Amino acid sequence: MPKPTKAEQNKYEALLERHLALLSGDVGSMRDEALRASEQDSSVDNLADQGTDTYDQGFLLGLIENEEETIQLIDGALARLRGESEQAFGLCTRCKEIADSQKAKKTKSKAKIDPWIAKERLEYLPWAQYCVEHQSELEQEREIA
Repeated sequence: MPKPTKAEQNKYEALLERHLALLSGDVGSMRDEALRASEQDSSVDNLADQGTDTYDQGFLLGLIENEEETIQLIDGALARLRGESEQAFGLCTRCKEIADSQKAKKTKSKAKIDPWIAKERLEYLPWAQYCVEHQSELEQEREIA
């Protein structure tokens, strides 16, 4: 897969900006809701209601944390798109390391490594940093650890 063209990069930038705007709004409203829940009267007579409120607030805070992580990934992708990062947008970090290693060792491997992430993946997840294969490996490593 070749490097994304300028038109494709513009399309990905628009997608990223749209996702960022949606997530920023979601996080803001969830944060407001979590604050309202924590400010409510804690002198609830029913302990079950109080437990449910505590669980709901914890769940909401977990969602906020996940959304904030995605916002950071989107910010990173935008930086790569705009040339504000050492890493190019659409380049799988691990594939690039393997390709660079092959070049350094002057390996004459028949299987050339294409370090670019598939366009279908970038259209679905424009902040992706890894190809599907290497993302899967990372997730398996996390499960083991």
